[in-house]
Amino acid sequence: MRILSVGAFALTVMATPVLALDSGDTMQAWAGASPTEKDNLLRKLDAGSGGDASRERVRSCLDDTSHATGHSNLPISEVAKACSEQSARENI
Repeated sequence: MRILSVGAFALTVMATPVLALDSGDTMQAWAGASPTEKDNLLRKLDAGSGGDASRERVRSCLDDTSHATGHSNLPISEVAKACSEQSARENI
């Protein structure tokens, strides 16, 4: 009986959709996201249009901002836009 309970639990966990990181999420969600989730969101936001170097600068900016006091409730999309603009200025 115990094996059935463990099996049912495992199936439930596997069938539950994983909530992906979204641009409307807060910087607190960014701080807790996996590297894969962060990469996927950066691709969605097209923050990597300047190549790997640009994507890494934007990601670094987002990582730094996610740990800054008072920034945890900011939407990722707004911070990503500011980070992309900063990256573009640094790339000139």
